Amino acid sequence: MAMFTNLGRTLGLLRELRGKSQARVAREAGIGKSQLSKYENGKELPKLDSLEKVLIALKVSYFEFFYTLHLVDRRASELEPAGNGDGGEAAPLTLPSFTPGNTLLDDTTDQAFSQVFTDLLLLYRRVFEQMVLPPGPSNGPAGQRPDGLSAPG
Repeated sequence: MAMFTNLGRTLGLLRELRGKSQARVAREAGIGKSQLSKYENGKELPKLDSLEKVLIALKVSYFEFFYTLHLVDRRASELEPAGNGDGGEAAPLTLPSFTPGNTLLDDTTDQAFSQVFTDLLLLYRRVFEQMVLPPGPSNGPAGQRPDGLSAPG
């Protein structure tokens, strides 16, 4: 399976799980609706700055996005036939349509998953900062950095 084959499907899934229309996400991201449609239908891969704008409009972290992409890729590979004998392409993965109030998870489970993703992202960020950023004086008051996190070290 090619890299980013399911990027568009993942964007569409996350948008539907958030209960947002393509028009709303496109408007909030500052891109055209037709451009977002091209991304979701896999006709075009977004540039990184456009992907970032869409993720911000969806309120989805990079970690959550790439983890969801990983899950969709894994599920798609599980659904691909080992060999259909005719040398043709495997049938494309189709995802169910979600509407507000009709989600895979109940509210409590959804909130728990959201909290886990948030906690994992914060942990990842702290570990990354400790490994990459040099220790030094912070720019904010009382050891606080401008982003609200404590200085590493």
